[in-house]
Amino acid sequence: MGGATLALVAAVVGGLVSLVSVWFTQRSARRMRELELAHTERHRQEDREQARRDRLFAERHAGYIRFSAATRAVRDVLAACLHDFRRDGALTEARRADLAERWNAYVVQHAEAHIIVSNEVLEAVGRVNGALRRTYGLVQRLDAGPAGPDVTTEALRRRLDDLWEPLEYLRETMRGDLGLDEPALPAAVTDDSRTSGARAPDA
Repeated sequence: MGGATLALVAAVVGGLVSLVSVWFTQRSARRMRELELAHTERHRQEDREQARRDRLFAERHAGYIRFSAATRAVRDVLAACLHDFRRDGALTEARRADLAERWNAYVVQHAEAHIIVSNEVLEAVGRVNGALRRTYGLVQRLDAGPAGPDVTTEALRRRLDDLWEPLEYLRETMRGDLGLDEPALPAAVTDDSRTSGARAPDA
């Protein structure tokens, strides 16, 4: 084989090596770009998911605050009704209007709670709702008069006292669901709470 042929072969081989090297370089660069794009997209998805979780947490937190405030507002006006019954034997028109306003606000918050709360908190919501609904019903019967043997101010006082445990359980359960406290231990289940469930309050 002459020198010219060897030179030609060497040139061809060198050209092929160069082409292969360029191809591998381009392929490696393209792979790196794909990995970078995938990495960037993964981070974007993680950021979007974190933003979604943060938004849902904020909505749940705000909803818990609204529902807790509504339940305690109803409890306060029911307690005020007890004082009216003891003093006057009936509710004033102003008290009836206040009771109706607070109860209606509670009904709205109770409906919203069914959408945003966790299953564990929903069970606590049901206990509070059952206790408030029964107490509200007793106030309505006392105000309508004449009262029956089980429709007394003493019965209303007991109902009001019984509200504290489910309200405290609700507060602790909500805080536990938000990661602010350890989850609450279940409150004692009474015959009434077993049947109340999380049914909607009477408007």
